[in-house]
Amino acid sequence: MTYALVRDQRPGDRGPRRGGVMVMALACMGVAIAIGLTMLRSTTTVHRSLRTERHLRQVERMLVAAAERATLRLAAGEPADELTLLEPAAITGTGSARVTLTPDPATASLQIVVEYPLEGPVTVRRSRTVFLSSVQTISPEESLP
Repeated sequence: MTYALVRDQRPGDRGPRRGGVMVMALACMGVAIAIGLTMLRSTTTVHRSLRTERHLRQVERMLVAAAERATLRLAAGEPADELTLLEPAAITGTGSARVTLTPDPATASLQIVVEYPLEGPVTVRRSRTVFLSSVQTISPEESLP
């Protein structure tokens, strides 16, 4: 004797569990998408902060180099007033830079302003003041080593 269980189903009825499985699948997909978007946002933020830090370091190095160059020019008796545009090929970076040297005779100082990168949404601008009293002039009669 064979026992068969017969369900009372209508042809269009697919059971009470089909809707619950669909809701669970959609909820899992929503959680996975939220995690993915959070990871993408975090990666973008970290990339932006690393790029900004790289630009700040590049500007600081350019400030140091411009101060040394201005000091050497003043020591040789050359004028220090100058505007220098550096192309991307001259800089190990992604953009061009502008270095401005402006002497101030009233305070016996030299103002150095560096702007980098000139292209892009954010340009880093830093300045430094070099006091000319610390710069020793070299007379043309002196021999350099």
